[in-house]
Amino acid sequence: MADAELKDKVIGWFEEKSKGAKKKFYMRDIVQAMVAEDYKKRDVQKAVNELTAEDRLMYWSSGSTTMLVLPEYYRE
Repeated sequence: MADAELKDKVIGWFEEKSKGAKKKFYMRDIVQAMVAEDYKKRDVQKAVNELTAEDRLMYWSSGSTTMLVLPEYYRE
């Protein structure tokens, strides 16, 4: 189980970044931001996967690329 603090930081990062025009992000964007804050890549990936299982984040796919988005910004 991922650290609750890390999950909150990931959601906070999404909320902050989603204020602009861009709403969808690659896993590598999230990992890069959290690794800069001294979290391990695997821990960040695990937290993101748990957040998607909890429906706090959603995967979005164009067919050729997969990104992550907050549920309120998800559109088919």
